[in-house]
Amino acid sequence: MRAFFLACLLGGSAVAADSDFFEAKVRPVLAANCYGCHTDTQMGGLRLDSAEGLRKGGKSGAPVVAGKPDDSLLIQAIRQTHPRLKMPPGGKLKPAEIEAIAEWVKAGAVWPTGPAPVVSKTPEYVITSQQRAFWSFQKVRKPAVPVVKSAARVQSPIDNFVFAKLEAQGLKPARPADKRILIRRATFDLTGLPPTAEEVDGFLADGSPGAFAKVVDRLLASPQYGERWGRYWLDVARYSDDKLNSTQEEPYPNAYRYRDWVIAAFNSDLPYDTFVKAQIAGDMLESKDPLQYLPALGYYSLSPEMQDERVDATTRGFLGLTVACAQCHDHKFDPIPQKDYYSLQGVFSSTELSKEPLAPKDVVDKWDAEKKALDKADAKLKEYVAAQTDQLGSILASQTARFLLASRGLGPADDLDRETLERWTKYLASSKKDHPNLARWFELAGRNAPREEFEAAAREFQAKVEDVNEEKHLVDDKNKIKLGLDPSRNDMSQADLFSLSIDNYNFWRDMFSDARSDAGGALKTSAGVYYYSGKQIDRFLSGEWKRQLDALRTTAADLKKALPAQYPFLQTIKDRNPRDLRVAIRGDVNNRGEVAPRHLPSILCEGAPKPFSNGSGRLELANGIADAENPLTARVIANRIWLHHFGQGIVETPSNFGNMGARPGNQELLDYLAASLVEHGWSIKQLHREIMLSSVYALSAEEIAANVAVDPDNRLLWRANWQRLDAETLRDSLLFVGGNMDLQAGGPPAHFDEKNRRRSVYGFISRRKMDSMLALFDFPNPNNTSEQRVVTNVPLQRLFMMNSAFVEDQASGLAKRLTGTDDERVRQAYRTLYGRAPNAQELQLALGFVKKNSWNEYARVLLNSNEFGWVN
Repeated sequence: MRAFFLACLLGGSAVAADSDFFEAKVRPVLAANCYGCHTDTQMGGLRLDSAEGLRKGGKSGAPVVAGKPDDSLLIQAIRQTHPRLKMPPGGKLKPAEIEAIAEWVKAGAVWPTGPAPVVSKTPEYVITSQQRAFWSFQKVRKPAVPVVKSAARVQSPIDNFVFAKLEAQGLKPARPADKRILIRRATFDLTGLPPTAEEVDGFLADGSPGAFAKVVDRLLASPQYGERWGRYWLDVARYSDDKLNSTQEEPYPNAYRYRDWVIAAFNSDLPYDTFVKAQIAGDMLESKDPLQYLPALGYYSLSPEMQDERVDATTRGFLGLTVACAQCHDHKFDPIPQKDYYSLQGVFSSTELSKEPLAPKDVVDKWDAEKKALDKADAKLKEYVAAQTDQLGSILASQTARFLLASRGLGPADDLDRETLERWTKYLASSKKDHPNLARWFELAGRNAPREEFEAAAREFQAKVEDVNEEKHLVDDKNKIKLGLDPSRNDMSQADLFSLSIDNYNFWRDMFSDARSDAGGALKTSAGVYYYSGKQIDRFLSGEWKRQLDALRTTAADLKKALPAQYPFLQTIKDRNPRDLRVAIRGDVNNRGEVAPRHLPSILCEGAPKPFSNGSGRLELANGIADAENPLTARVIANRIWLHHFGQGIVETPSNFGNMGARPGNQELLDYLAASLVEHGWSIKQLHREIMLSSVYALSAEEIAANVAVDPDNRLLWRANWQRLDAETLRDSLLFVGGNMDLQAGGPPAHFDEKNRRRSVYGFISRRKMDSMLALFDFPNPNNTSEQRVVTNVPLQRLFMMNSAFVEDQASGLAKRLTGTDDERVRQAYRTLYGRAPNAQELQLALGFVKKNSWNEYARVLLNSNEFGWVN
């Protein structure tokens, strides 16, 4: 420090040559404003965090000329005097910061020797014993089965755990459900379809003690089981058949292979621990069939493609933890330090999308080569048209004053482009009087000012148009350089990082973009006044320019026509350059802190977490999540299974087992189910069987006044809950009873139109535009992992059932299935829809109705009943 104070007395340059000056005045500015793009990511090929990076420079050359700040690209960029480079992108540095860096360069740009100062660390996060004592972080231990008074009704240990809670409150369970109700409940639960009349009759006729077990086993063995329960998992996996694109449909051509894998996994009763590991690291699991687990990687490869979203889907979906809440700071409620979030994000940042071809290598190579040639031809065509559009816009912009004057009849129009003049006329007519750049023009028009004032205003407006266009080009060049692109090319791709003011941006878009907005920023559909592209550009080109355009179009069209359908492939992921991430301080990716080594969430580890050492760490993450000793995984999936059988989970927040989640209504029962799942080899079907063969599952939905007084919400499960058919079950059931269902399994999705008769699980699920019926009946948003179905009750649902063409078609199909006398047809309808016979009153009402109305109308009335749309 003595040298520093001495230098202060001797002069600024001596100060700037001192290492203390660098650390105090230069490095902090570089770290806060430059490291986000010019460290590991090396935008433009440049690193600014070391003397070596400074010496090597980037694609634009060396950033610093020692001793000559005015000649240094770095100083020109931060002063924003360079014609293209203006840094940082978000705005200009403070004058004092610019001056400090300029002084440092003037003094020789000395980079201190030795290692850079260690980033200040926040105090190490320590998980307390009290935090570890939280119920969901305790290891699962199979509890002792309680003794209950109503032992005569016990069919399973599940009953003991439920009845013990009831008896503690002085309550008794409801009576058993009628056999007709029970088979309908079970069939909907396991297949998502109603039972046939024959299946109901067969169960009623079977008086053996194991009759219901036979029904459960038959349903678990049916292919419809996987379609039903696979769909529930697809909710968690945020499955979609297309990418998240707000402007157009962009399908994943092979997404369905993941969906089919999930369905097949449930049908084959793939052990749940393997099911988990396959979706995280299926490319790393040992198998005789190299393709056995690869489709499972769709859990990540079909995601909305955001790294933080993958952390959230992993931890909520498998662990019931909200780790993504620690993105900006340590978790406020759970023992999850911020480093844990970036530890997991490091796993997924070390992973990239990949494809596994399902065709011979020669077929793959041939198609890839043809597609590469087509892409190159398309790019050349697009670039050429963009260049002509840009040049034409500048030419027309130079005539702005003439267009403005001609629009008022103050100048000749014969030699102006007629369509552009018409656009100007419409633009002036549609613009608001307080338009930031046309206010003077409208003021002159309002008082019918002299010609000379209009001419002056027109020249000023033209200058503004040309200035904004030039500014936009400079911004584009800066952004291209920032992203390492060639400034001379027109393919901005994802580099369109505007830093124009909002007014100038809106004005530029009005003039030169393919989607213009009004002065207030409201998006309109018409193109900018000077924007001509595609076929519109043709009439402005002639000679060699037009011949070049025609040639480029012909080449691209010929290549596209010759390209066959792409070979089948699996959408997968694979490891890439494994690396740890630094914590983003307060969530700011441009302000990085200490390194967060990749490892399991700390709360799942005894002592310090062991860093992952195998590639990205996905296999180690998978093994840690699927470990039988993990206190969360088995509990979370057991709770999800229970939820879909009973309408509510034992933990009512299925994806949040933390402090802000609900506490288990019966923890002993949940732990019993989780332990039983692991004991039986993680068999989901065995868990279904154990739940469904309990007395609790077979309870009726009867109301008991004494129980209602104590437990009105049925948290203690003293009766069955009424459950409304969810969106896809309602649609599928309508098709099924209407005799129109196509039970074809698997394969590419079908769009939801009048021709689609397949089960809803095989329909096209879009992130951009949900099918209207599914959305109306609360189908989950595929952009997020969904823990359970929301149930709404709105008038539009009833209006849909009464008026939609889809329901009308199914009512017509049902009516055609009914044969015999009117009496027999009514009875058939009841057996088909409700699994029972009509009572005398229902029969008389029906016969009276069909005498005055059609059978189609009667069928529609039955389909609108609560008994059809609900399961009790």
